Amino acid sequence: MKWYRVSAVTKRIFWRLKHDRRMLAFALIAPIIAMTVFGFAFGGEIKDVNIIVVNLDNGHFASEIVKNLDKEIFIIEERSDLQSSINEVKEGRYWAVLYFPDDFSKNVLLGKAAVEVYLDKSNVNVAETIVTGVNKALMDTLIEKGLRFPISIDYSAIYGKEAKFMDMFLPGIMSLAVFMLSTILSVLSFIGERNMGTLERALATPLKEEEVVIGYSIAFGVLGIIQASIMMLVGIFGFNVKITGNPVLAFFIVSLLAVVGVNLGMLLSSVTRSEGQAVQLIPIIILPTFLLAGIFWPIEAIPKYLRPFSYLLPPTYAVDSLRSVIIRGWGIEKVWHDVAVLITFGILFLSLAIFNMKKKQ
Repeated sequence: MKWYRVSAVTKRIFWRLKHDRRMLAFALIAPIIAMTVFGFAFGGEIKDVNIIVVNLDNGHFASEIVKNLDKEIFIIEERSDLQSSINEVKEGRYWAVLYFPDDFSKNVLLGKAAVEVYLDKSNVNVAETIVTGVNKALMDTLIEKGLRFPISIDYSAIYGKEAKFMDMFLPGIMSLAVFMLSTILSVLSFIGERNMGTLERALATPLKEEEVVIGYSIAFGVLGIIQASIMMLVGIFGFNVKITGNPVLAFFIVSLLAVVGVNLGMLLSSVTRSEGQAVQLIPIIILPTFLLAGIFWPIEAIPKYLRPFSYLLPPTYAVDSLRSVIIRGWGIEKVWHDVAVLITFGILFLSLAIFNMKKKQ
């Protein structure tokens, strides 16, 4: 081995990087974005959890407990009707209802008081935050009043009563994997076709740019749907994940996300010149998705100033709707908004890919 030849290769690579400013920018900016987003998003405390308090207590003790609820964690809405409040949780507008009956204060002195909590357990992290927060408010109130009488908490799960750890994380893991694989596969394949000259030869025929892009979208979309099918089958039969809602709807949502990922991959391919640039760009897309889409921790745990970015990511809507179908048992009438947003993302990415290809031609 001759080191002067190794040195020549090294110098050539650096020379190419120097003149490929787009790749150099990606290489320098990607780690900054990754660590910045990771530092701000990871491990944050869950805040702004919407709950309803139905306080019918004739005394003052329930009001003291409500006052001791951490206002940074909970956004409290006070109502007077229990059943309508429970219905609000069933509709997904709130995470829990705290109910204090009219004889609550009297029962505290008798040592038989109980707070009723109706809880949406479709998100384990949020549910645990609510349980911890309510327990802390109870203990703080008892200490303030110098009382030792026990107060029990009766929890009733509106959703997710029998949900396992895997039931909650499967939608996020599946969404991330499908989105990542379909995006990367379409990026590398599309650029590979362009580098081999296959794409140029196709465009030299009467084929139009939109026909080529849509053709690629269908082909890789089918492959993405097959990947989604495999993942769902492994989750159901391999890990015994129970789908409370319609399995066909869950499959449709995952498949739709795969198509969105394929179209995003073609869009990235149309704005990059080489596989290297595309590979540098992928982490800028995938890492924020991993951190901000509610996959491993809820959006309520993300700082407020980062939450708007969560709703710019297609997997955010896939994770939300999948959890609602798998754990809550919701149908299309309740998740149609998320589905509509995913379809919009797919059409937008496809249209931009066609536009960029026409512009280059």
